[in-house]
Amino acid sequence: MNRRPRRQHRDKRLFRVFQANVGKNGPSHDCALALADPERYEVILLQEPWTQVRDSRCLTKTHPAYDTYSPVSTWEGNDTRPRVMTYIRRGSRLLADQQRPAHSRDILWLAVNGVTVVNIYREPQVDTALEILFAWSIPSQCIIAGDFNARHHTWQLGRSHGHGNSIASWASENDLSLLNPIDTPTNAHGNTIDLAFSNIALAQATVEDHLATSSDHFTLSISLPALTPAKLPKGKILLATNDELKRYTENIEAGIATIPAAASTPGDLDLLANAIIDLMQTAARAAGRQSQRRSSGAPWWNEECIAAVAELRRVRRAFPLGFNYEVQTARRELRAVVRRAKRTYWRNLINGVQAGKDIFKVTLGETIVETQSGKAEALRQATLERRTAADDISDPWIPVDVTTHIPTQADVPIEEVQDSLLRTGNTSPGADNITVRLLQTAWPAIGKHVQRLYQGCLTIGYHPRRFKEAEVVMIEKPGKRDLSKPRAWRPISLLSCLGKGLERLIARRLAWASIYYGVLQPPQIGALPKRSAVDLVAALIHDIEVALAGGMVAIGHYGRTGRLRHRHAQQTHPASASTRLATEPCEMGRFLHASPLSSRTVPGYHNAAVPTRMWPGPRISRVSHSLRSVYRPNLPLGKF
Repeated sequence: MNRRPRRQHRDKRLFRVFQANVGKNGPSHDCALALADPERYEVILLQEPWTQVRDSRCLTKTHPAYDTYSPVSTWEGNDTRPRVMTYIRRGSRLLADQQRPAHSRDILWLAVNGVTVVNIYREPQVDTALEILFAWSIPSQCIIAGDFNARHHTWQLGRSHGHGNSIASWASENDLSLLNPIDTPTNAHGNTIDLAFSNIALAQATVEDHLATSSDHFTLSISLPALTPAKLPKGKILLATNDELKRYTENIEAGIATIPAAASTPGDLDLLANAIIDLMQTAARAAGRQSQRRSSGAPWWNEECIAAVAELRRVRRAFPLGFNYEVQTARRELRAVVRRAKRTYWRNLINGVQAGKDIFKVTLGETIVETQSGKAEALRQATLERRTAADDISDPWIPVDVTTHIPTQADVPIEEVQDSLLRTGNTSPGADNITVRLLQTAWPAIGKHVQRLYQGCLTIGYHPRRFKEAEVVMIEKPGKRDLSKPRAWRPISLLSCLGKGLERLIARRLAWASIYYGVLQPPQIGALPKRSAVDLVAALIHDIEVALAGGMVAIGHYGRTGRLRHRHAQQTHPASASTRLATEPCEMGRFLHASPLSSRTVPGYHNAAVPTRMWPGPRISRVSHSLRSVYRPNLPLGKF
């Protein structure tokens, strides 16, 4: 018999919120997320979530169908861990923006499609969370829910306790309606302490016994009228099947006649680039499908977990309150089943990867940035606007007496264009969403036009404006725990693949010309093909091995000559040489740096149009690599 309950076809005119206190228990936290998913709850509000710090990593529970939000980004123990956690369902046209009116680990503010959702936990005998909540200005569309640990006769018959009077007065003054059914317990001790308030008409809340999470609190289900769907950015177009690629090719061939033929002026090149990109985008939209963030259930949630939840639900309906033997047994069994299911799943998953993203906040100076758009703006200012036009050279175009001309070839063979554009890895596309695979599929039809575009750009020296548009993505640097610092993020620019193909073609030609015409010195490492950092390390190792084999001395650059004098004495050098090394170490270091370069010059200018000899520096000399080795006076004799 199939014990899996049928997925409920809920009323799509409602927006529902799942609220529960999971008591810092891992299986209870997992159960809450797994139970809310098939019920299609848009928002999950959890109090006292499970958290842990392991190997300097801050851990909590996540679910593939929900995005996780936390009031703090990092924690070190129980005194700093978050006491609330909010989850927003993916793929539901919900746009969530975290706000921070105050710094607190007990309250989490989220703006979801124009409605402010507040998740709060009040620790017994501690009033910090209530003070922050009472000082906060209530917006027009708001819902506040959580564990208040307070009693008042308006929601539980009997005397007030735990600032119940203050909470009731605050709700009345701010026109907040209590959504709880009166005198309905929200925990197994018979108290109503999990509360929900709202100023939205027709909002209501019920206690759901079939959503038991194995904690000592019951689950509160909050519903309110459906929110206006958010206008989210369009996803990327997917072309996966052969039929989709075939339709895409047919669309390209049908619209190829709209591409202009002129390519002689900058305006013509802009029109040509725009026509190629627009044609490929239109063909892809007509043939493919738009990608969506599809939610999926917890992969470890199995039939055994469902059966254990059903058993706990059956026992709880027989014993609604208290913790007798049957209830305790059912709770322990559910938690054991959840642990076993997760352990089995992860053991069987050989190539599992951790894809959860850290919750982060950003500070700009001494100001805490609250919204997601504000974070993006702060990161842009801190990383992309560190330099302005005022930092540029005042007049970089200094007259130079050019004695050598490097000929350039404007003719671009189609084979060279194809190699530069298509024979690369499937890199991330830019703002136009045109991937290398789409270019490869459409190449038979657009190859000649791309060749005309590249050749026109090289002929007149112009880069189309469409290729200058970049999509900047922030990637966190590995090992950076404090994600509130802008320096913890690395910006990368995603450029158009068509533009990157043109840049790659020019870079290859420059590298070839610099070698063929002798622009760069032979020891130049980097920025050239087959001259990478591996060659630099090989040169350093060779110099060290030659020095060791010849019994040469280890030279300290910065006056540390005691070791050097000792080696000179061992090698029976004259005492005058050792004395000179002790008195003139810097001059000796400069001589050793400059001697390999004594016959080389670089034309330069200093306040006049007269060429002068300039030392090109040690970075282009293989000899300098060994001289830059760190001097270690505590190493054994005979070793560097």
